[in-house]
Amino acid sequence: MNRGTLNQLFFTTIDRHAALPAAFRSKVAGTWVGITHREALERVQAISLGLRALGIQPGDKVSIVSENRPEWALADYACLTARATDVPIYPTLTAKQTEYILRDSESVAVFCSTTEQVDKVLEVKGSLPGLKHIIAFDGDAARRPGVTALSAVEAKGRAAAAQHPNWKQEALAAQPDDLATLIYTSGTTGDPKGVMLTHYNIW
Repeated sequence: MNRGTLNQLFFTTIDRHAALPAAFRSKVAGTWVGITHREALERVQAISLGLRALGIQPGDKVSIVSENRPEWALADYACLTARATDVPIYPTLTAKQTEYILRDSESVAVFCSTTEQVDKVLEVKGSLPGLKHIIAFDGDAARRPGVTALSAVEAKGRAAAAQHPNWKQEALAAQPDDLATLIYTSGTTGDPKGVMLTHYNIW
């Protein structure tokens, strides 16, 4: 049986379905808005290189605290192509529960969807010296001190793109046994446990 990676699947899917009208659709102010596969690729590259510009290294942990929305997937693919490990966190968890996962996973950065999620992380950030960056999907949420807008991270990545002509090849250097994600259990019988899933586990 072949052994592949999620990065291989991502690039293959982009190429295979580039002619379709949309990779993602979501409602914005009551109107359905699409993101094409090419736009998704461009944004993933920009966010991935933006993470690198922030100092995120392969193997670093990056959390995502968000409801289901296109930015969640874009952040996920950006982490994978940066060869970082992403850590999904349920947006319904309390600040203390979120703090536990951020600390236990040793996350150096966290994506947050809304002002509510940003405020939750800011509430506990003082006890998380390893957490260096809070990145907000929504513009309003990024107005908090110490918070960076996703659009700003993308801008950093686009500005740095010329310095990284081999970005795709570097992303494809990920190995099947590389850690792709840490998914935490619900914690109903004790503290949540981080389940280590490799690229191949999900592939």
